[in-house]
Parts: sequence; structure tokens; C-alpha cells
Amino acid sequence: MDQIDLKILQLLQKRTKLSIQIGEAKHRHHAAVYVPERERELLARINRRSQGKALSAKAITAIYREILSSSRAAQKQAPVGYLAKSASVVIPPGRWCFGACDEFLPCKSWTDVAAGLASGQLAAALLTGAELAQALKKTKDRHEFLVHFTVVGDLHPALESQVPPDRRIFIVTPRDKGASGMANRALILIECKSTGDALKTLLHSMSDRPLHAELWCLQPASTPRGSGAALALMTFSQPLDGIRVTSALVTAFKGAELSGSILGVYPGTDTYGG
Repeated sequence: MDQIDLKILQLLQKRTKLSIQIGEAKHRHHAAVYVPERERELLARINRRSQGKALSAKAITAIYREILSSSRAAQKQAPVGYLAKSASVVIPPGRWCFGACDEFLPCKSWTDVAAGLASGQLAAALLTGAELAQALKKTKDRHEFLVHFTVVGDLHPALESQVPPDRRIFIVTPRDKGASGMANRALILIECKSTGDALKTLLHSMSDRPLHAELWCLQPASTPRGSGAALALMTFSQPLDGIRVTSALVTAFKGAELSGSILGVYPGTDTYGG
């Protein structure tokens, strides 16, 4: 057993040296240290190879969560931002998701978070659904989010079995080149007179129907001719190609003649490992 532990330690040190070299290359090319899609693929591959073995998938995910956390630290990843007022809500599940070696930085407002993400001083941010809705309430802030940021995950299973969307914690990063990989959740913004009816119409127009959809109000229509806004979190019964989900949503929006935007398409946290 001691010899095995020593071998594991030697391999971890070797892995860290390679991580440092990769981090140096990332910094030279101004590439992101935190790449959730890559981490998900790595965990999925390792779990597939370990099926039927003594070490469970849950144990492997927990072990690699800390290995990946130490690798990000070795690559000098920027901190993960959050709103200081939500520290007691965000940090415990944030630690569960990321790891002991990741740093978390409190921010006073969404403006500070957005500036940190845009400048690279923050690698990602954790926002509750209510905070995300607040950040999107103004047209200017909404446009800024849609252009510059994307939602890459949520921490729902880390909290409890039934958490309303406004209390769920979402992981926000700078927007990349687009959706890829397998995804079973989509967070969308709907803007119209009746957001509830709009969601029903949108779901009816989709060929890939979500198993479950949750809607929460962002901005109620103030006048009979006013336009309301709401966030909808869709969960599909099985993982689908991220590009396919995005395409299905765009087609459904057009077919239903609805105004809306896609904030994020991503796997649920049952397949998310860091």
C-alpha cells in the first residue's frame, strides 16, 4: 500500500509539472485556464473506463475534482467571482463544484463581476438565479450579457432536491465560440407580452421537447401593450448535442414568432465535474 501511495504521489507531481507547462502556453496565447467542456470530457472518459471496477464513479469524480482544482491553481487561474452578500449561499456548493485549491473573490455588484470576467481578472462567476435576473433587468445590461457572457452550468443538485430557479446557482463565464458537446439543459430569455403563454408555444414548436421547464419572472409587462421578460430553465430527458439543442431553440423561436435569446446550453451537474 505504501508503494502504491508513493507511485500515486509521483504521478500527481508529474501531472502537475505538465499542467504548469500547459498553463504557460495558455497564458502566452491568452487562452482560458478554466475550460469546463474539456473537464467534462475528461471525467466522462475516465468514468467510462472505470465502469464495473471497485472505485465508484462518485469517488472518481470527487478525486478528480481536486486534481483538476490543483491543476488550475498550478496554471495560475484567476479567482471565481461572486456577490459578497451571497457568500453563505454560494461558497459551500461552489467548493463542492470546483475544489479546495480554487480561489473565490467577493464582488460588490454585477458591474464589478462583469468587469472582472471581461478583463480576465475572474475566470468564472457564481450567481443565484435572482442575481442573474437582476443583472438582466436593464436593456443595456441584458445586451452586454448576451454579447459577452454565457451560462456553462448550475449547481442545483449540490443544494437540495427541489430548489426554485431564482435560488439556483449558475456558473457564468466569458462567451466562447458556441455550444458543443452533450447538453441536457438550456437557460433562455423570453421577451413578450405573456411569457407563460410564450413558453408553452415555444415548447410546442420544439422537435426535441424538454422533459421539464421552469419559468421565473424577470420583468412583468407593466401595461396591456407592455413587454415582459422571463427566464426559463429547460431540462431534457437525455443529453443531446449542444449545437443540436441550440439549433432547435433558434428554429422554435422563429417558428413561434417569439423574441428571445439563449443564455446558455450545458450539461446538468450530474455530468458536470468542475
